[in-house]
Amino acid sequence: MTERKFWLALAAVFAVGSIIQLPWAPSRFGAAFFLALAVGCAGMWLVLRLREKYRACRVLAVIGRVLFALFVVSFAAIQLFVIQAGMQTDDADTHADYYIVLGALVNPDGQPSAALAARCDTAADLLAANPDSKAVLCGGQGGNEPCTEADSMYAYLTEQKGVDPARLLREAQSTNTIENLANARALIETAEARDHESYTAAVVTSDYHLARAKVLLRRAGYEEGLGVPAPTPYPAQWVAVRCREYCSILGLMLTGRWTV
Repeated sequence: MTERKFWLALAAVFAVGSIIQLPWAPSRFGAAFFLALAVGCAGMWLVLRLREKYRACRVLAVIGRVLFALFVVSFAAIQLFVIQAGMQTDDADTHADYYIVLGALVNPDGQPSAALAARCDTAADLLAANPDSKAVLCGGQGGNEPCTEADSMYAYLTEQKGVDPARLLREAQSTNTIENLANARALIETAEARDHESYTAAVVTSDYHLARAKVLLRRAGYEEGLGVPAPTPYPAQWVAVRCREYCSILGLMLTGRWTV
């Protein structure tokens, strides 16, 4: 009875967490994540309730406990890695020939979302501190965006931050982080006539995304794996984005594409 109550209470907690995050679009991934956990915990409650009648339920109860334990351990380990990467920036990371600024959502009016603006602000500070460096602005146009993410960043940096347009390269075809980094490298080496050995590059992205971005940066051929975090704009978004990172990193691990 006690264990059944535990799973039922856990299901209720996750369900409440899902409902809280549901109304705000940037946190809806967190709502779906918590809803899945709530369903799983409710399923465990049901399995435990029926285990005296059905042998299959006794087996499922054991499997459920093991899977949940693995989830808790993996979630904690990945979050520690994500948080550590987002908090630590070495001096070497802030000095690069090129800063690859990863895209994020563009608002309906064409202005960068808060997350994208934070990345642009970080890039502007880096360019101000390193006058010989350039930035590669990455991101195509999503179905709900009025322009490409690269164009939105370009307008923001030149019009609102006063960055010299000559210091900005636009990569406006990519749709995910892997494409961002691959296309940025091709753009630098083609448009700038630079080979891989003659420049350094650092990725600029949100703090919660930096751990994954730096791993993918190395996989894309940038051996240094440099990165600079931009702050997460809203505390309310903290849970949702880290749930998403957990799923993304776990997916890379399970498909053999994760090498730290």
